[in-house]
Amino acid sequence: MNTIYIDTHSNKIEFALFQNGKFIEVFQESSTQNQSSNIIPFLIEFLKKYHLTVHDIADIIVVNGPGSFTGARLGVTIAKSLAYTLNISIRVMSSILIKAISNQEKGHHWFIEKEKNGYYVGEFNDLDELLNDYFYIKNSEYELFLSSHDVIEEVELSYQLIYDYSRLLAPHNVHSVNPLYVKLIEVQR
Repeated sequence: MNTIYIDTHSNKIEFALFQNGKFIEVFQESSTQNQSSNIIPFLIEFLKKYHLTVHDIADIIVVNGPGSFTGARLGVTIAKSLAYTLNISIRVMSSILIKAISNQEKGHHWFIEKEKNGYYVGEFNDLDELLNDYFYIKNSEYELFLSSHDVIEEVELSYQLIYDYSRLLAPHNVHSVNPLYVKLIEVQR
């Protein structure tokens, strides 16, 4: 069984391939411009490397944000389109959850996702369960927050741990998968 991981919540396009539950490879491409034009060609080339097509995908893991407003929408839209047209399962994880899962130092921690004007924040227990809703803090408030919370800023992602955790999640109804917006955009205020 081939599973594809899709993450476009930041200025990168990222795919990972899992075959029969084992991590094979990750593809990462910085794509600050033309992310929407590049994602499908990059995915096709990535799959070709393993003599696969989209029809060989049996399952999708998608990161739905928080992060770049456009980036999160792009990854979710591609994942939903593939899941719907191929009639395959889709599992959803946040950009902050994948950091908590990958963190080797288990315990009660706060994880962040940096963006240009501030930070998206999530609080997790030692079972990688989100304890409260995600929230956003501005750059000007971050130092104070950091002084009173056990924040883990950087984590090297473990794609195998992300995959293993995704198996604990029930597949989503493809129509209910949406980007995760924590910070309201101007139009929503």
